[in-house]
Amino acid sequence: MVYVTHDQSEALTMSNRIAVFNDGVIQQLASPEALYELPDNAFVAQFIGENNKLLGKVSGVNGTTCSIEIDGGGTVQALAVNIDGVGTRSTLSLRPERVFVNPDPGSVPNVFDARVEELIYLGDHMRTRVNVCGHDDFVVKVPNASGHVHLKPGESVKIGWQAEDCRALDVV
Repeated sequence: MVYVTHDQSEALTMSNRIAVFNDGVIQQLASPEALYELPDNAFVAQFIGENNKLLGKVSGVNGTTCSIEIDGGGTVQALAVNIDGVGTRSTLSLRPERVFVNPDPGSVPNVFDARVEELIYLGDHMRTRVNVCGHDDFVVKVPNASGHVHLKPGESVKIGWQAEDCRALDVV
């Protein structure tokens, strides 16, 4: 059966496979989990679910990973998914739930200073907007679990993530 919808939640919960279109062209055809966790390009990453986007230039490639010099400063280690090689522009895609607040030293390859800008209580998690590397629209989902981090607006923290959770994609 084919069902057409613009409601992402509906598509993700009802479907075995989803085709994401842009201007009449299929961008990716995959399971809901694959679309969310493994987007093939920046359009799909931005279209499905909440996503942090950082732009930069590829400064190195090492097998399946790459280094991206991000606009605003800093170098990110990421999974090389859809890049054109060293010296080219790239969009980094990182889901908010994959970001750690105050990670243990040495536990993740990507660690940056951040300032808490906004906190929104959503019951099961706290949607936290931070300023990192000059980007004030970076979102971190802090689970509302026993022993969770309690943040305050204006507070300085460290945030970090694994390279395999950050996808280096094409530029849209």
